Amino acid sequence: MDFTYGNILAVFFRSSAVELNEGLCWYEQAYTVASRLGLKYLNGDTCLAAAVIAALSPNNRWSRNVTDAEALIKVYTAGGMCDAVKVSTFGQNKQKALAILKGAMPLDVLGGLKVRAFYQCILGRDAVCIDGHAYSIWLGNRVVTTATPKISEKLYEKISQDYRVATQQINLIAGENYSPAQVQAVTWVVWRNLFSRGLK
Repeated sequence: MDFTYGNILAVFFRSSAVELNEGLCWYEQAYTVASRLGLKYLNGDTCLAAAVIAALSPNNRWSRNVTDAEALIKVYTAGGMCDAVKVSTFGQNKQKALAILKGAMPLDVLGGLKVRAFYQCILGRDAVCIDGHAYSIWLGNRVVTTATPKISEKLYEKISQDYRVATQQINLIAGENYSPAQVQAVTWVVWRNLFSRGLK
């Protein structure tokens, strides 16, 4: 069955003014966090900080993701024992973050289309981060994280393209110039709030 971008539009236009603002600013604020870490520990290298954040992001809440990234970067740059740094993601993701800090190219190390897109979205590049929420929004039905299927490269591209088409339509309707990443973030905020309130 072929799904269209209509579900994305429907969720986007359910956004309140507060939700709209939160979503539109989300990646900009994430960039600010990466910039702060880069300036504080990495000689101003925002891209490197963003890559570490992205590497540690799977199954990790944003606030803890930032805490983990700063702790690992701080210890690494001070020459400390990184093994002692606890992170709230899988051990292999910590190793990827360390490999990046040691000089590996982020897009060669970061695993999965979602994580690579997350890294690029933080930097304001043209990408769409398709996680479990984005998949549910596109599908038009809530799928709990544990039941979200593995998204193939072909399906990921289809969903990403639908977010891009939805963004074009939203911009035509609203007279705005939103990016696909902003639309994804707004719909993510709305979706999160709908289900935190027990609504659909």
